[in-house]
Amino acid sequence: MEKNNQIVFENLKVYDFEFLDSYQKKKSQIKTIQINLGNLCNQQCRHCHIAASPKGKDIMDLETAEKIVSKIKELDFIESIEFTGGTPEMNPNFEFMLKELYKTNKKLVVRTSLTILRYEPYKKFIKLYKDLKVHIIASLPGIFADVVNLQRGNNVFEDSIEVLKELNELGYGKKEEEFKLTLVYNPLGNYLPPPQKELEIEYKYFLKHNYNIEFTNLTTMVNMPIKRFKNDLIKKHQYESYLNLLIKNFNINTIPYLMCKSVLSIDFKGNVYDCDFNLALNLKIKGYESKKFWEIDIFHLDSEITFKEHCYGCMVNQGSSCFGELLSNPEWNIKNHFHHNFQNSKNGGSNMNLIASIQKYYGEELNSNQDLKTKACCTVEEYPKHIKAVLPFIADEIKNKYYGCGSPIPDALEGLKILDIGCGTGRDVYVLSKLVGEEGFVYGIDMTKNQIEIAERYIEIQTKRFGYEKPNVKFIHDFIENIDEYFQENSLDLIISNCVFNLIFDKEMVLKKIFRILKHGGEFYFSDNYSDRRIPEHLKENTLLYNECLSGALYEKDFIRLARKIGFMDPRIVSKTKIHINNPEIEDLVENINFYSITYRLWKIEGLEDACEDYGQIAIYKGGIKESPYKFILDEGHIFEKGRPEKVCGNTALMLSKTRYHKYFEIIGDFSTHYGEFTNCGTSIQNEGTTQTITKSSCGC
Repeated sequence: MEKNNQIVFENLKVYDFEFLDSYQKKKSQIKTIQINLGNLCNQQCRHCHIAASPKGKDIMDLETAEKIVSKIKELDFIESIEFTGGTPEMNPNFEFMLKELYKTNKKLVVRTSLTILRYEPYKKFIKLYKDLKVHIIASLPGIFADVVNLQRGNNVFEDSIEVLKELNELGYGKKEEEFKLTLVYNPLGNYLPPPQKELEIEYKYFLKHNYNIEFTNLTTMVNMPIKRFKNDLIKKHQYESYLNLLIKNFNINTIPYLMCKSVLSIDFKGNVYDCDFNLALNLKIKGYESKKFWEIDIFHLDSEITFKEHCYGCMVNQGSSCFGELLSNPEWNIKNHFHHNFQNSKNGGSNMNLIASIQKYYGEELNSNQDLKTKACCTVEEYPKHIKAVLPFIADEIKNKYYGCGSPIPDALEGLKILDIGCGTGRDVYVLSKLVGEEGFVYGIDMTKNQIEIAERYIEIQTKRFGYEKPNVKFIHDFIENIDEYFQENSLDLIISNCVFNLIFDKEMVLKKIFRILKHGGEFYFSDNYSDRRIPEHLKENTLLYNECLSGALYEKDFIRLARKIGFMDPRIVSKTKIHINNPEIEDLVENINFYSITYRLWKIEGLEDACEDYGQIAIYKGGIKESPYKFILDEGHIFEKGRPEKVCGNTALMLSKTRYHKYFEIIGDFSTHYGEFTNCGTSIQNEGTTQTITKSSCGC
């Protein structure tokens, strides 16, 4: 094992924390007392680290409760008291403890199952929580019933929603300082949580718009490989791979902020532990194994934290704790993560070696998009509203393993037949599934088996979420180069791709096949990375740069030449954003090459010219596109306000009259008279009161 910032474990049988110095192993000043009232719970969750259930027999008695309360009253330096379990409300002494500790003026926190508050005799606690200004923390591992009920039990989601509504009525989740309501997310399976802030935004939008529910904040927790969850992993032969996942995502920067440094956990008998996870494993605080909480001088507590392999669950990515992520800096993994992989990838290789490398990289090495070394395979632009509205419906595991660099999903898709090349785990396929409706159909093709297996696993779930009677998606495990074996000539309305074209070796051959299988009036709408100069051959053979979507990027002008050669005569840029690599070693490798994420739309339209020509035509947007009711964006140089006449070149007139957009536009004029070159092709954008003049033509002229 390397004892530095890049911890690498070659042998999973060895868990050695010698890289921690004495200061890191010591507890700091205790700020929070966490009281675990036992394992009696009205639910039996799959991931529960203390294996709580309705049959739980570990219940704190009154004598223990009184001694704990009496001791806490002596501790002026303690800031907060947290009750957990099990379900705290089911303990007969919980109400007594809550009321007594309220007198200490310390912050009171209760981790509730939510559903217990729907039933007698526990309904009373809702009002009591408000009276005592209790901070409520409740688990809601999803915003759909299928996810929550699978993890926590039948009807848990429905009951939880009703309780959340009651709490909102009392002011919880709305008055942040007085009545805090925190929701907790746990992954459904053996994968890591998405970034906490992104998930919180998604939760808040979805719960507000669908149930009119508000909450203060969301925290994400990593599933701990202990007790019930560990047994499930062992049963499925996934325990070692899950530990590998935790170790691979280890972040040494989380250590100073670990929960165990400032928290003291007490079990139902009064024994003390570094945290609730060590409590679940009966790993008592070193040096105090035989002492009860009320027998210890907490202020002068001098003990070394007990670390075991499960502790890596708190040290992954941004860190994990009962209170959510430990770090707020999203760039940690760019600078510190997997340095050894970088060093080992500087040797070149053949195309076959690169293919194997890509499959392994995206199928095995990357556990989420947080593992990427640069931002080249990350979406850098804002999603349109209609896509944002669909994303909460997509399963977390699918989104967690999404590696796109743009937003290659255009408007007006209902009823279309679409293909996503390089679909990965199917995020864009499922977004399109919702947008095309039940009458449309979406295919996805990818060469990486692990990715396709994940995508296929969610077909039934996503079909139900969208309210469809039958699936409207199909996934194909094969190379993109073979797409013509699955689709006939002139058979698809739209083909999309998200940061995949750069990974293709024979780009001309694939582009020819895309052109062939598109219908007349069809479109290739895709996002990819491009460079401002041609990539040197030695960089093209670098596996890391290739996997990170950099060294396979085309020089922009070479792509324009290639597209025109195939028949896509007028490539249009929808958006263009510079990629900031933020990795010093990779920046040194690429030297002065600049990379850009560009979304193009290429049209298969007979009559398109390689330049913008003036035929005196006018285009008027009539409205009707539900995603763009008042303003339609064709590309970065063409914005059409509803009802406003715009002069257009011949190519633009064809794009609006010979494609699926024809019913939304009125085109005045024909091609009978040519007035020469169409100069200054592009329009003035009116956007939220700000005028931005686009001088660069997007018509290829």
